Amino acid sequence: MVLLPALLLLWVVPLSSQTDFEKGRLRKKFYLHEPQMQISDALTACTRDYTDLVTIYDQEENAKVVVNGTHSCSWIGANGCTWSNGDPVTFIHLTRNFTEERCCGAMTTAGTWECFNCSSKMYFMCYIQGDHILIPQNKTWIEAQLYCKKNQSNLVSIRNKMENEQVKKAVNGSDSVWIGLQYNYKVVWSDGGHPDYKQDAVCFTFLPNRTCSARNLSTCAPLCYKRFIHVSEYNMSWEKALNYCNSQQKTAGLLRIQSEDDQAEVERELKRQNISEPVWVGLRQSRLFGFWIWSNGFTVGPWANWQKEPEHQTSNYCGALEKENGTFKWFDKDCRLGFRVLCEVK
Repeated sequence: MVLLPALLLLWVVPLSSQTDFEKGRLRKKFYLHEPQMQISDALTACTRDYTDLVTIYDQEENAKVVVNGTHSCSWIGANGCTWSNGDPVTFIHLTRNFTEERCCGAMTTAGTWECFNCSSKMYFMCYIQGDHILIPQNKTWIEAQLYCKKNQSNLVSIRNKMENEQVKKAVNGSDSVWIGLQYNYKVVWSDGGHPDYKQDAVCFTFLPNRTCSARNLSTCAPLCYKRFIHVSEYNMSWEKALNYCNSQQKTAGLLRIQSEDDQAEVERELKRQNISEPVWVGLRQSRLFGFWIWSNGFTVGPWANWQKEPEHQTSNYCGALEKENGTFKWFDKDCRLGFRVLCEVK
């Protein structure tokens, strides 16, 4: 009879000895990657060493990018530029800032890119059967694009310095000619996110005057970020979720939420991925004692975000986040249900 309380004491004390209440524990962190490089290499470096190029969700994050962006220019994940054939922009050779909300790209005789009003008329370059063909007809950018398409081609897209030199050679001393680059003022982020925060960000560049612009140096230092929340692609039960988060190479168990700041970061990530359905987290209730713990053994508290505190006798034993009135609350759920799962990233 004496052993049970002693064993229980040994089990409970470590659970309440929690020191990991660092504010902003789940907030993504920003890193300035060295050295300066082209945008294609920047994308590779950030996804290899961290998570991706920086995505800016609000003014607070923008301020952090300002602090980290100490070079003359830095690559970020915002891209308002596209090629007319739909290919991603991975090489940039612009020579000045965009001055309009929508403009189209042209190559100069020097091989650099300018951005003009799309209704301007000039010669243009089609990519036909593997060749860069200069069409000596004055057309608007849209008219030039339609002409190329009618000839089973498209305006040229340029993926690297070698292709840029090939197009420059094909220009053959003409004035500026249309290429397939266009800026639509609809920013796409390299990590697939959809922030509400409005940036004047085009073609990835972040400048020292703390605004995002398309004035480009051919190389910049990448601004990367690391995300500490992983969302599974598939639904699974809570038990399978526990195994999933413990077995992935870059994850360290089911997610725990210990503060309002943690909760805000989780909601930001769910919003980024357009997730509105319930998701598993590391909450689990002791069927014997009734209190809730995180899967790593930490007790829940002092901060919690229950929709309604579960009662021991009627609880479903496993915890998930579920959207209610536009925000995610904690709900107790049947552990056998299938939801996507939130894991912590190492």
